[in-house]
Amino acid sequence: MSRNVRRWAVPVLVGAVLVGGLSASARPRPRPKCFKVWGTLTSTMSPGDCDSPVGICTTGEFRGDSLLKGRTTFVADSLGPAASTEAATTLVYSGLLTIRTKHGTLTTRDTGILDTENGLVAARDVVVGGTGIFAGATGHILFQGTGTSTFVNEASGEICLQR
Repeated sequence: MSRNVRRWAVPVLVGAVLVGGLSASARPRPRPKCFKVWGTLTSTMSPGDCDSPVGICTTGEFRGDSLLKGRTTFVADSLGPAASTEAATTLVYSGLLTIRTKHGTLTTRDTGILDTENGLVAARDVVVGGTGIFAGATGHILFQGTGTSTFVNEASGEICLQR
């Protein structure tokens, strides 16, 4: 290779490698695909085989939206009186809700309030884990319903999948 060719060829090749490397690393990640979800969660207290430190577990079924249709388990890890309320029958709780579907498992942090006297419940769930198509998922589900030992909750929200 002549000296003149080397003078311009080396910087051009180095530049091409750098630009190619930078453009490869700067590729945008695919956007998650988000789905509106809805349905009904019917669950029943299940005191047997309950790993909850506060003694509250449920098993149930999510019906409606095909993405989340499946069996559920809930294990509470905290329970206490609601703040600033005179009603001793109003409790706040938190725990993990697991929905097992044909697509994989979705786990949410379920935080809610339960009026045991009137049988009213409301909760906000935030996605915290998943398997199958739910691996890396984000999103939330809102629940509202009735019950004291068997609960019927209407659900709506959005789940965003990474694939």
